[in-house]
Amino acid sequence: MPRYQEIALSLEKEISHAYQAGQYLPPEQRLAERYQVNRHTLRRAIDELVLKGWLLRQQGKGVMVLSKPVRYPLHSGSKFTDNLLSAGAKPNSRLLSFIRTNANQPVAKGLGVELASPVIQLKTLRFIDQVPISIVFHHLRLGEHEAHLSQYQQGSLHSFLKQHCNIELRRQQTVVGAQLPNNEDQACLQIDASNPLLTLQTVNVDQQHQAFEFSISHIRAELVELSLEHPL
Repeated sequence: MPRYQEIALSLEKEISHAYQAGQYLPPEQRLAERYQVNRHTLRRAIDELVLKGWLLRQQGKGVMVLSKPVRYPLHSGSKFTDNLLSAGAKPNSRLLSFIRTNANQPVAKGLGVELASPVIQLKTLRFIDQVPISIVFHHLRLGEHEAHLSQYQQGSLHSFLKQHCNIELRRQQTVVGAQLPNNEDQACLQIDASNPLLTLQTVNVDQQHQAFEFSISHIRAELVELSLEHPL
């Protein structure tokens, strides 16, 4: 076994027993001295654990320990914030933009509206334990809720809609895919072009079972695993 893989295995065991998510490894030079290797070999070992989702490189800060991938169940009542809180994570969402736009083909189909119809688009950045994990493009029908949504800044969007607009959403359909990140994904999620992303296209319906939201999520595949539930 190559030396860098031996070091990666040793570090993985140490991380699982001695570190909590959010803590930082010692500087690379100190680790290289401990394992009696050059920094290039040490970096290859760390790269192995970055790809496995154990570690995250942060420019100017060092190498941070991550929690193992969070399991996210997909069913009609599943909610991002509630699911991750129950898993012991600390989720949050932050608004990046709020605009009106015209529905393209996927959005029009998801919402059941005419092509190029005006819709609301919110772009949010989601975090787990302050680590960015996904960008979400929320497309919503127009209505009186638009005025309330202009006040949204962070936290669960669905909780905001329920509290301020009396709109409660449930997942009706989710299509799962995969892709490599574009430039926006790389900048917002702090990843490079080789990190794979899970993609979710989700239709959420309101209390009248009408399609209300069509969302597109780009999710860091090493940090989240999806659990599909099949009720008997």
